[in-house]
Amino acid sequence: MFFSRVVGNTQVASQNVFSYGKIGQQRPSLFLVLIVGLMFSAHPGFGQNLKGNLEDWILYEKGNAMFEHREFGQALQLYKEAISSAGIFPEAEIGIGDVFLEEGEFELARDQYEKAYTLRNAFRVAESRYELLYKLADLYQSKDMYSQTENALLRIEGDDKKFSGPDSSRLRTQIWKNFTTKGLDHILFLYQLDVPFAQLAHSRLGWFYYRSGLYEQAAQELLFAVIYDATEINASLHELDSDYRFSTLADMGSAIQDHKEVSNFAATGGFFKDLYYLAGASYAAGFPAHAMQIWKLISASKIAGKYSSLSARQLKSPWVERILGAGTSGY
Repeated sequence: MFFSRVVGNTQVASQNVFSYGKIGQQRPSLFLVLIVGLMFSAHPGFGQNLKGNLEDWILYEKGNAMFEHREFGQALQLYKEAISSAGIFPEAEIGIGDVFLEEGEFELARDQYEKAYTLRNAFRVAESRYELLYKLADLYQSKDMYSQTENALLRIEGDDKKFSGPDSSRLRTQIWKNFTTKGLDHILFLYQLDVPFAQLAHSRLGWFYYRSGLYEQAAQELLFAVIYDATEINASLHELDSDYRFSTLADMGSAIQDHKEVSNFAATGGFFKDLYYLAGASYAAGFPAHAMQIWKLISASKIAGKYSSLSARQLKSPWVERILGAGTSGY
């Protein structure tokens, strides 16, 4: 499957990697339970070690099923039973938080999510910590609590070793230097980086910093978001056409439109939004030529949606969006 990313040992569509960034995400699939069940049957020794884990995971999945059917009382009870069986079960703690959120209990949901985060080392699927942090970011965002939203996203970004690791400073400096001196085409030709769990954090932080007046910081965040998505898009285009090689963003845009699945990913996955705000941040940071080049490409795209018309307007009369709090709304 194109645009698939590995989460733990489970492969899921990249547009739904725990539905990052949306409250009420899909939970880990019952498919996981079936796999464990098959291993349990085929290898009795393995099964003896994980029998308890399988039983509490099934309770958890039953809770998920009740949640999806909006039977929140039953879901809550099953999550509690799963925790009682397991002792420590952060996935089920998240489920309880989701029930509180659906019932309109913001503070209880927040406290439950924070409790789950303190248990993050016990997640059965390690990447669930990112699902949780995106939930927290969404929760705070819904209340216009921008500082707390930023902190949740920064916790995700902190695990991105390409951006925040001990050796990342030189890479970030070099990417920014190459972008400002040689442009985006050079960057996308030179760097192929793929850190799927962090892409949306970079995207959202970039938007937030742009709307906070931190334009160079915003551009650097958005640059990484664009690189991560472009890396995956280019890999899939090459898989579809072995002769494909990235040359320019314009040629990449034409190739995207020739393949429906790639086109859908680019159109709905935030790629054009990130490009648009990368241009906006670049313009405000003092690089208008870079901005104009990107806006020109977006305006010519048939799949960029509203960002095509917005880019066309920017080309005629560029503007910078207002700072958050000045009669604006979030994200």
